Amino acid sequence: MLPRVLIVAVLLMGASLSATVFVPTEFREVVNDAGLIVRGRITDVRAEVVADRGIESIGTISVDAVIKGAADRFVAVRVPGGVVGATRAVMVGAPRLSVNEQAVFFLKRGSDNYWRPIGLSMGIYRLQYDRASRRTLVNAPVLMGPTASAGRVVRGDVRRAPMAVPEFESLVRLVMAAPSGGGR
Repeated sequence: MLPRVLIVAVLLMGASLSATVFVPTEFREVVNDAGLIVRGRITDVRAEVVADRGIESIGTISVDAVIKGAADRFVAVRVPGGVVGATRAVMVGAPRLSVNEQAVFFLKRGSDNYWRPIGLSMGIYRLQYDRASRRTLVNAPVLMGPTASAGRVVRGDVRRAPMAVPEFESLVRLVMAAPSGGGR
């Protein structure tokens, strides 16, 4: 009896299985596609229902530094998903914005003219305070040469160790200054 139940369970599971695969975008593409790159802190998050897209969250970023483009003191960014009433919408790969979270945001205007992160979560580099070094760090991006080799992205690659914010921002400026497609 047990083998038949097991076979039926496996068949039912197989009918509903699906997978999402994320291919990391090379950092040069993220930088080049961004119309606005800012470092800042999320001061407010609210969600609303958008007729043709479902629930979206709108985060307000208090801008500490503008790395590319032009921005006011505050910038609004939209991401898919959020909570409205008793309804929660989640999109795989979409970032969840949280009040007081600090990050470097790589943004591009959407067809609706709102700023949106490049590649959803790939366009947000969260800042984290390291108590041991007393520095604010950012996870290193996938960048051919300085932080990654051609081929697979390898977990634990020492070149992808977290970097200090000034070092990260210098890397962004270096990529911006390089000729398009350079270094590939």
